[in-house]
Amino acid sequence: MSRFRAAGIHFIVSVLIVLSMMTLMLGLWYPGAYFKLMGGGGLLFIMAGVDVSLGPLLTLIVFKTGKKSLKLDMMIIIIMQLSALAYGTYVMFQARPVFTVFTGEGFRVSAVADMDKPDLVKANNPEWRKFPLTGPIVLGSKAPDDESLKSDIVIAGVFGGGIHQFPQYWVSYDEVKDQIKAAAKPISELRKLNQDNTKSLDKLLEQRHLQDKDLSYLPISTQFTKMSVILNAENAEIIDIVDMHP
Repeated sequence: MSRFRAAGIHFIVSVLIVLSMMTLMLGLWYPGAYFKLMGGGGLLFIMAGVDVSLGPLLTLIVFKTGKKSLKLDMMIIIIMQLSALAYGTYVMFQARPVFTVFTGEGFRVSAVADMDKPDLVKANNPEWRKFPLTGPIVLGSKAPDDESLKSDIVIAGVFGGGIHQFPQYWVSYDEVKDQIKAAAKPISELRKLNQDNTKSLDKLLEQRHLQDKDLSYLPISTQFTKMSVILNAENAEIIDIVDMHP
């Protein structure tokens, strides 16, 4: 077998493995717009680039039929490649979104890496005391009355955190629907802010057979970017997240 054929086979196998991992990540850990919200594109590009290009390239360099050390060389390359894939997958797993929390003015998303796992036991609902594997749980929040406790949230906000990282103040989404309806903004305002970027919204309206008057929106943010949560104006149910600046 020529080195070019060996590298080609290695490349195809690497692509299939990376595509399988991407399907897992996008289908389970980062549903819908959450992949972009969490800044997953950059890391996945690096991980895929290393696994798809580095392994086959090294195979092209070292492969030679009849070479005594060929098995050892290929084993080392595969171990390096699998190690890089495992590390990248672990980082993506730790960076996945697990809770989307209404904070009073909009939604904030918490990743596994943003949360102290021991703090989860403070959550009122047992279902919120573990990290989900299939996309974030959507919740509301209620700030404490105690001023000293409020200061903890303010301090966290200085460092990019907030009430979305304090499980003891989480409540069910249904409990804050009235607040969400009051805070939500009309879709006309979102259109004005994104005059050259309304295709995703127009497509959503067409698919759901809705009109602007049926919807409202609120911002959703992470440390990487901001988007808009599209809501049912009547009952505050989340319809979708669109890549439009709020």
